[in-house]
Amino acid sequence: MKPTRKNRFRKNREVRRAPFRDRAVFTAKALLGVLALVAVSGAFILVYDYFTQTRHFQARHIVVTGQQRMNRRQVLKIAGVGPQTNILSVNLTTTRKRLLADPWIADVAVSREIPSGLRIYIQEEEPLAMLDMGDGHGFLINIAGEVFKREDGSDSNALPRVQGLNHADLPVPGKPATMAFQAVMTLFRLAGKKNSPLPLSGIRRIRVDREIGATVYIGEENRAVKFGFGRYREKCEALGHLMVRLSRDNRLTRYRSIDLFDVNRIVITLATAGPSGSDREEV
Repeated sequence: MKPTRKNRFRKNREVRRAPFRDRAVFTAKALLGVLALVAVSGAFILVYDYFTQTRHFQARHIVVTGQQRMNRRQVLKIAGVGPQTNILSVNLTTTRKRLLADPWIADVAVSREIPSGLRIYIQEEEPLAMLDMGDGHGFLINIAGEVFKREDGSDSNALPRVQGLNHADLPVPGKPATMAFQAVMTLFRLAGKKNSPLPLSGIRRIRVDREIGATVYIGEENRAVKFGFGRYREKCEALGHLMVRLSRDNRLTRYRSIDLFDVNRIVITLATAGPSGSDREEV
């Protein structure tokens, strides 16, 4: 018998068909995967729409705390939430950014309380003074010495004014403050200390002069306390001792200005001339 001859053509056809078959199987699997992904995504979208639109999660209890200058209605308007808001549809990060965009808000925390509550905690800026730039522009600074808002004519009625600075003195994050601005902040910090002889509530103006230094105007009478440059802590202590003496001398209580340029030679200018015919006293 003759040996059986192998069909080489059939084998070659099978070899050529194998890649097509593999590609077809891969394509079918890929299509099934895409269809499964679309189905799952669609299911998630339906579930998301249901939970973010159902009345069960409406914000029936919205708690706003921490605000003093702002009222509840203002906070909710800025946040873009209200009683009809579904709490699951609220993007907490976006809501926080909206609130922080208001210059009076220093920090904020927003949280959900399942099933129907939202809680918003506001930390407002604590204004310290208004920087009067002398060109019609003003800026509010907080207790940290940071500019947080342009003055608009209604924000600074009760705040002390700082005069004599220019735009180059405005604090810039990451850069050292100028000597003039440092002088202002040092005086404010000393005035804010307990039992300070220069009470913060009594300061009406601080004027900075590049030649003679800082002068603080206090009280309704705008009495001037001339601090000059440097040694402010020492000068403030000297002012404290002087105020004790002034309280015991009715004549000296009518002072118009106190010159602390030299703590070893304090000059008091009286509001009216004394018996000696001079309105200046040295202590």
